[in-house]
Amino acid sequence: MDLDTRCIPLGHIQTYFDLRKALIPDANWLQKRSQHVVHNPHEILEMIIGIDQQDFYRNAGIDYRPGDSGVFISTRQVLDLVDQAVLALEMPYLGLAMGNLMTITHHGMAGVAAISQPTLQGCLETVARFCQELFPPLEMYGRVDAREACFGIEPNLSLAPYTHFFLELNMVSFYNIFRQLTGGEHELTRVEFSYVEPEWSPVYRRYFRCPVVFGAAETRLVGAVELADYEMPMANRLMAMAAEKTLFENIPTRAIRLLPLRLRRLLVRYYGAFPSLENAASELGMSGRTLRRKLAEEGTTYQRELDAVRQKIAEDKREPLRIRQ
Repeated sequence: MDLDTRCIPLGHIQTYFDLRKALIPDANWLQKRSQHVVHNPHEILEMIIGIDQQDFYRNAGIDYRPGDSGVFISTRQVLDLVDQAVLALEMPYLGLAMGNLMTITHHGMAGVAAISQPTLQGCLETVARFCQELFPPLEMYGRVDAREACFGIEPNLSLAPYTHFFLELNMVSFYNIFRQLTGGEHELTRVEFSYVEPEWSPVYRRYFRCPVVFGAAETRLVGAVELADYEMPMANRLMAMAAEKTLFENIPTRAIRLLPLRLRRLLVRYYGAFPSLENAASELGMSGRTLRRKLAEEGTTYQRELDAVRQKIAEDKREPLRIRQ
């Protein structure tokens, strides 16, 4: 997968980038931007953005047709959409603002399927799996050890100069959903970002009640280990299965073609203590035989992907340590 691989369902992206629905206009901000007394926030918002939906997608080279769910777009086109929105709104922290509005219901059937899992860990594992299908440029993962539990997000390819947008949007959204699911009874230990502290870092304190750390090794939400077993208030296996079926019937995906990339991301997380082919296949939701066959269809093998990861780790060890941005 590269920036021009068309693997992202347009139907999924539209839930994020319909700015008139994605942003709840703040009257004070709008008055300052427009120099007018605000009577119709959405009308003034559209005036300030200065672009209608058709042009918004067309400027990114996307053939936008309302109701067409079979269109796939590239990561580069998504970056073009972000660029238009950030520049039009003069809001470099747009990811935080949009993510703060994305409740469980905003995520539609994906949200229903996730919150219907029996535990919080199961919920996050479902979210990570959906991300692989709906937005492959990002990798999401959960991890539990003896001391803490975490939910991490990492780009699968360069999203510069808007890496922070995608990480901010998802981190704020999942932080709020966590608080909603636990009824505000629990708080996370900290939120970590793998990039250097941005100029708008004070804005982060509006959205996170727990400590925020910049320049960390990973971008992740970190909490007490017992949170992994937190029982979901809406656990319902049949509801989860029905919601997932509806989701993928309405939004087709192409991520299965990116299996070698998904395997490499999984292997990288083991960092030396690599799993067997069978164990890796299980984590990817398939049998060892299926994994071997699908890799062969992609012109590769488990051993070849493992060797590539080992080489990458060896190269990284030879490079000087630096903070990822």
